[in-house]
Amino acid sequence: PDFSHRLAEYAAALSTRLVDLRRTLAEQRPDTYLPDLATSLNNQSVRLAALGQTEQALQAITEAVDLYRTLAEQRPDTYLPDLATSLNNQ
Repeated sequence: PDFSHRLAEYAAALSTRLVDLRRTLAEQRPDTYLPDLATSLNNQSVRLAALGQTEQALQAITEAVDLYRTLAEQRPDTYLPDLATSLNNQ
């Protein structure tokens, strides 16, 4: 693979690791870390889609949408824009 493809693979691997870390943190302190997990899932979906891994990308963005939907119900002024972005990416 060329350099840009290898770079995309590396970025996807890093985003997956970040999702794993933030998932652990969100399990421990959801009020603090669920928004970060949702952001990481959104970013992961973009990275995976760039690699043509559409099924995994859809899974990640669907989870992000679900999290942002819950967050937006609690604090719409803060999280509706993020929900809209994730829905657009989905």
